[in-house]
Amino acid sequence: MATSPAESTTSAIERSFLLLQLVAAADEPLGVRELGRRSGLPRSTVSRLAAQLVELGMLSRSGVGGLVSGPALGTLIPGDEAPPAALEDRLRPLLVECVQRFGESAALTVDTPTGALYLTNVLGPSAIQAPDPTGERLDFHLVAPGLALMTSWDDERLDTYTAAPLPAATPLTITAAATLRDVVRMSAERGYAWADQALDLEVNGIAVLVPGADPVASISLYGPAYRLNPSDRPGLGDALRDLVSEQAPGLLGV
Repeated sequence: MATSPAESTTSAIERSFLLLQLVAAADEPLGVRELGRRSGLPRSTVSRLAAQLVELGMLSRSGVGGLVSGPALGTLIPGDEAPPAALEDRLRPLLVECVQRFGESAALTVDTPTGALYLTNVLGPSAIQAPDPTGERLDFHLVAPGLALMTSWDDERLDTYTAAPLPAATPLTITAAATLRDVVRMSAERGYAWADQALDLEVNGIAVLVPGADPVASISLYGPAYRLNPSDRPGLGDALRDLVSEQAPGLLGV
């Protein structure tokens, strides 16, 4: 017997509420795998529903990449008991504006002690896309947002990072401490950082710091190197920096 549309909708609603209840009851952020184990649902189903709930703001991705209750749940709570909007929710309109204005995917990344954590992204309009980095935590020198975040560091942290052996993801990864320091210095001076195929061959990125963000955050554009590079788009860094500097403070209330 075929399932009716009403039954399918009810099932999806029941599953979504189950995931919300499990996340809300958990003492720590839950990954998709663990959420699937606790719910008894297929991992593909959990991944799909969780992505939809994140988009709606009912769930959020935590600093460690797991799922936690989202700010939109506050719409179900009366009075002043609602939690504040997460950083990614407040800055999502800016990510959308970046995509619309520059035509490339945009990402929000935050500084953590163990790497640059991609909180969320908005895909660009092109059919040719770089992989979605959401939830990944990467070494700072491998990606443009990581380089941008490094411009906020004090000398002690920069010394500690560059003193350790720096892994190379591609032949173009900068691993020499002196060269990396120069890149960070130049990025700080101009207000944006380019990464040239440092993590993936044929993928480039450009990033700027988000003024007033807590934790320290970066907004970046990323895409295929053949269309996203400083030679073909020499004014992109200035334009991205100016847009973020203009709009971020209002969205963050600073």
